[in-house]
Amino acid sequence: MRKFTRLAAAAALILTVAPASGLAQPTPAAEPSARIELADLNLATPADAAKLATRVNAASEKLCHDMALANAQGGFTMAGCKIAARRQVMSQLSDHQRQSLRMASRASPMAVAAR
Repeated sequence: MRKFTRLAAAAALILTVAPASGLAQPTPAAEPSARIELADLNLATPADAAKLATRVNAASEKLCHDMALANAQGGFTMAGCKIAARRQVMSQLSDHQRQSLRMASRASPMAVAAR
């Protein structure tokens, strides 16, 4: 089973995959990683929250695909990897950013009629 290490970045989230303990540890530069920019997003808006979700999904898809190719022995699932990647991203967000995402998820579209 793989574990994901936590790294914080100021205006970006970084996913880094590390092998499970007990296995040979590669140098940090050899670990698959993905950088997810969020400086241009207002996470309180549904549109930008959706952009973040799209970025996270794309990064976790590539990262997990690369990990699956490197782990031919088994014990690795794409679904588990993607869930872990999303959890890692959420853990790197500040409390304010997580609160903004919750607000955006509760927002409902409003239709306005013109006369």
